[in-house]
Amino acid sequence: MTKEQFKELEKRAKAGDAMAEYDLGVAYQRGDAVKADLKRAIFWWKKSAEAGYALAEYNLGVAYQRGLGVKEDHKLAAEYYTRAAEKRFGPAEYNLGFCYYNGTGVERDPKRALYWWNSALSHGFKKAGEAIGKFAARLMQAEEERETAKKEQNS
Repeated sequence: MTKEQFKELEKRAKAGDAMAEYDLGVAYQRGDAVKADLKRAIFWWKKSAEAGYALAEYNLGVAYQRGLGVKEDHKLAAEYYTRAAEKRFGPAEYNLGFCYYNGTGVERDPKRALYWWNSALSHGFKKAGEAIGKFAARLMQAEEERETAKKEQNS
């Protein structure tokens, strides 16, 4: 991106264009035509997220989950993932599934995890199929272990 393109993007972002706010955040994240600055990226993603832009909500979820430019906060990460997931944004649905599966930022709920992974898959996020497959394999293994324990107990 050229300096002129950056200035035009900044102008649109300052005028309240949610997509431009998001893109300006990405420019700050990457250091594209400007010095990289995660705090500035977070600032612009928050402005974009306030307007309901799913990509910004998702990026904020990742930032809070990993402590990138902000203090790590799993509850806030799950909240931002939820906002983006409710807009049917597959990567957010996928990550939210793991939040529920692991109880990270939300109460552990494997059924809700499966719901969000299925939703992500139905919205074209194919990687969610792997999570569903592993989830099903764990369920089958647990069932086999219960049956084995029951047989041993009855012997």
